[in-house]
Amino acid sequence: MNKQKWLDRALEKGFEAAEIYESASKSREITWFAGSMDKMEISQTDSVGIRVLDDGSLANTGLEKLDDSIMDEVLDSLRQQAATITSEDRTQFVAPMDTDLVVKEKTWAVPETAEVKELLADLEQRILAYDERIFQVTTLGWSQSEGSRAISNTLGLETGDEDYVQYVVAGAAGRQDDRIQDWYLIKVVPSIDTFDREAFVKELCDEVLHRLDAASIPSRTCPVILHREAMTSLLGAFAGLFSGDLISKGISPLKGKLHEKIFSDKITIIDDPRNTDALTIANFDDEGYPTRRKLVVDHGVFETILHNQQSAARMQTESTGNGFKGGYASPVSVSPMNLYIEPGDQSLAQLEERMQDGLVITDLEGLHAGIDFVSTNFSLQARGYLVQGGKRTQSVTLITAAGSFMELMNDVTAVGSDIDWSYRQLVSPSILFGKMAISGE
Repeated sequence: MNKQKWLDRALEKGFEAAEIYESASKSREITWFAGSMDKMEISQTDSVGIRVLDDGSLANTGLEKLDDSIMDEVLDSLRQQAATITSEDRTQFVAPMDTDLVVKEKTWAVPETAEVKELLADLEQRILAYDERIFQVTTLGWSQSEGSRAISNTLGLETGDEDYVQYVVAGAAGRQDDRIQDWYLIKVVPSIDTFDREAFVKELCDEVLHRLDAASIPSRTCPVILHREAMTSLLGAFAGLFSGDLISKGISPLKGKLHEKIFSDKITIIDDPRNTDALTIANFDDEGYPTRRKLVVDHGVFETILHNQQSAARMQTESTGNGFKGGYASPVSVSPMNLYIEPGDQSLAQLEERMQDGLVITDLEGLHAGIDFVSTNFSLQARGYLVQGGKRTQSVTLITAAGSFMELMNDVTAVGSDIDWSYRQLVSPSILFGKMAISGE
């Protein structure tokens, strides 16, 4: 493929601008079952996305491979696509811009297959030996992947970056009387040599055993801590509140509330694609626009709307570098990257001590069906555990947690310190709320 030839040909055909987005990935996955390697998969993919501007309309397509022989066919197809677009939205491609580049200093010790097999065999033995109630390793595997992206356009933009990650995943099932429960755990592993196997197995198996004792509780309204896992899930479900696309369309309830107080003054939310604490960073978004750190909510005050090029043009402002794709062939949408609630200074145990009596919710389910984005009301299946006298007691399941996200975020008692980036690009620490409605038995 001759990228420049494609870009030049697009201009010859009269397109206002054209862009080529290249995505490449390589991965190795090893799964383990019943004492032996179940399978090993090695894959490599190279994909290309093409966007053009034609008479103000944006057209997009994706190909597994760019073959110069189909150049005119693809460009003509994009012109036909652009002609069918009736939206009055306008966008522009990104010209080269000066920006400082952040480099993430993370060293990965890439293991040989024999090292991975030894790790998985050892983890399997440790899990099964942890407690007699643990009767099965439900999943066990290793994954490593590296990826790259490159963006070129007719305005002279040439940029690209790479990333890498490797992690282990394990699941276990426990049985007590006629009750069976399971859980799984994923951990990023920079080096097998320094990976704490004992701590990993303990975290996994303890959670399975706690779930064996879980029962429902009577309905109540009480203080609640949303554990970082549950709080991260809930924040992710409502992250679109800050999207310039949804705000400009009137879908987000935050329309017209920029620079107004929307949450408790204990809540500060930051979006920072360059945050080196996160697993991956991006110096530019998928439109090639430079990224930056942004205070989205500053002590409860809504300060920044997240934009890509299109939503920024619609609201007559500039992109914030939040134009990302779901895949090489997907259109660019407004998405947060490395968005987080700023942590406080209290551990989860200290939050429990401060709450004294209440409920810790560790899991929320049904996030797609159980929320109303426009009103921010939610009603979600949940599980967790009771806290009495500041200490963990009974595990809880078969309950429903309900409320309004906007009201909840104005009822914050304390924000925890236990933020964990792990493998995510959106995170929250545990948060203690004044009260939440819980439906149980």
